[in-house]
Amino acid sequence: MALFNIQNPLVFTFGILGNLVSFAVYLAPMPTFYRIFKKKSTEGFQSLPYVVALLSSMLWIYYATLKSNETLLITINSVGCLIESIYIAIYIAYAPRKARMGAVKLLSLLNFVGFGLIVIFTHFLVKGPERVQVLGWICVTLSASVYIAPLTIMKD
Repeated sequence: MALFNIQNPLVFTFGILGNLVSFAVYLAPMPTFYRIFKKKSTEGFQSLPYVVALLSSMLWIYYATLKSNETLLITINSVGCLIESIYIAIYIAYAPRKARMGAVKLLSLLNFVGFGLIVIFTHFLVKGPERVQVLGWICVTLSASVYIAPLTIMKD
């Protein structure tokens, strides 16, 4: 399986390219949050996509710590956690009270309770190589939901 080892230059090169693209995706909402910051208002934007993206990054870091040689996954998702946390903090700072409370509840439910339950479930109920496989499927599913979450807030 040397093809999938980080020492393989081709795999490493594509891993770096993937991280650069992921970094650009994490920065994509920056104009929105700059506008929120300038206007001191969330203008009806929702926190759901950013909370789900934070959970996804957190789970990918957990997944990467269970596997070996996953430095690229850890680095990009650590950056993702930082960026998404900043977005959420800006959102909470400028959201109206009702939206702020909703964002805090969503953050608590998904990122603290949900993440904690997934860690407990995968740690105590799934053993050996199956743990990584189960967690990988959870991560892939949640990653897809990162791109589905914004669709839930689209207006007709």
